[in-house]
Amino acid sequence: MIQKFYAHSVEGEAVEERHFLDEHLKVTGELAASFAAEFECGEWGRLAGLWHDMGKYITEVQFHLSPLPFYGVFCQQ
Repeated sequence: MIQKFYAHSVEGEAVEERHFLDEHLKVTGELAASFAAEFECGEWGRLAGLWHDMGKYITEVQFHLSPLPFYGVFCQQ
């Protein structure tokens, strides 16, 4: 099974409405690139957009964002 990583969640929000992290990072990278291009730093902006939420790939963060039970470090016996 492939783990789906989420960018954010809002209490009461339908699971189908949540943004997947990979797509969120790509879209944010493109948007940041367009803004940074105004001062000839589009690629730096793209990198900033791609990297701004990389920490959300950490298991402990996804535990709070995932709509499903998230196993791993939190399964203590």
